[in-house]
Amino acid sequence: MPPVIESHVSSSSDATAQPQTVREKSSPMLDVHAPHEAVHSWKDFSIHIAAIAIGLLIAIGLEQTVEHFHRLHQLDQARRELTTELEDNRKVLDQIRADAQAIKVQLEKNIALLHTSQVSHDAIGQPLAYDNRAHWPLDGPWKVATQNGSLSLMPRAELAHYTYVHEGIAATMDALIELSNRLTLASAIAKRAPKGDYTPRDVEELITATSEAQGRLEYLTFLLQVEEKGLNLTLR
Repeated sequence: MPPVIESHVSSSSDATAQPQTVREKSSPMLDVHAPHEAVHSWKDFSIHIAAIAIGLLIAIGLEQTVEHFHRLHQLDQARRELTTELEDNRKVLDQIRADAQAIKVQLEKNIALLHTSQVSHDAIGQPLAYDNRAHWPLDGPWKVATQNGSLSLMPRAELAHYTYVHEGIAATMDALIELSNRLTLASAIAKRAPKGDYTPRDVEELITATSEAQGRLEYLTFLLQVEEKGLNLTLR
């Protein structure tokens, strides 16, 4: 015997005898209705199942199409924001390079005075300055793009390049933090003697702190050179 599927439709008398409470529900995204006619043969059953399957496939296809165009819109918006971000970062990195050059001159002067004082045991006679200048690259649009999935349709080569550039920006920010920490430490030691009359221990600690700051500065300068090449390739 073929399966018999009958639609259950309550008559008006049944509705009167057994009242039911109808709850309002929001329409689902995929709302596929099967035919309500009774099925009395395998042929009718096959048509019934095929109608349901086709309806589901059409609904899923439409949903995925809408989602695909939404992703394309997000990708286009992400590209515009990332381009603006990289242009802004080019200016920020130029400022960081200028700051790094000024800090380099300052550290070289300080280390020369410290070495001279260490050998001669004479007071330096002037306070040592350790300027701690803060300019930070931007990475907000990149973080948003990676979190909302808008980069999923970006070509692999383009995505790899953006990733390379922003990994460089992250490394640059880490290097800036390390340099800032060393400069802060050296500045704190230098403030022990505002007139420059440092003790031998102060001089030794300042030489160590200044040398560490120079090392961090050299690493930062290297990262800036690498990042400049990446930005030039991106903004062509």
